[in-house]
Amino acid sequence: MRINRTLGLALTAAVLAVAMTGCSNSASSTASSAASSEAASSVAASSEAAESETAAASVVSTEDLDVNGTTYSADCYGEFTLSNGDTMKLWKVNGAYADLSALPMKGMAEEFPIEAEAEQIYVADVTSNGETTRQYLRTDKAGRNGTVSVKTFELGDAE
Repeated sequence: MRINRTLGLALTAAVLAVAMTGCSNSASSTASSAASSEAASSVAASSEAAESETAAASVVSTEDLDVNGTTYSADCYGEFTLSNGDTMKLWKVNGAYADLSALPMKGMAEEFPIEAEAEQIYVADVTSNGETTRQYLRTDKAGRNGTVSVKTFELGDAE
């Protein structure tokens, strides 16, 4: 059974490697391939990852991202293909949680392609039918079962 899980994780990592692309035009395909290979290796090697339903993802690049009038350093995880065929380019915005956590929540994210970290801000560019929409996502503290929920929010003045 453990071998089947390892093979399943290796297959998941391979699919993730194919689905991921760079975040900016300046990101090299070599860096993207290395990040994808690293993700595959870390998923296959980790027995804890066997319990996770979400594939592990590696940072493809670090970029400056403007959110609500402030420039933050953001870790880009690349572009993912969602279950409905849409694509999502995803960034974790470092150091933005304290500034943006008071903004009003819109709802729950329909799909999130990586394992979310608690108390973080994420930005996602979702492309559907050729139209790209930017979403702002927030994770608060983990619940009793240890999972983190991903919520959407609107930009505006934090109180």
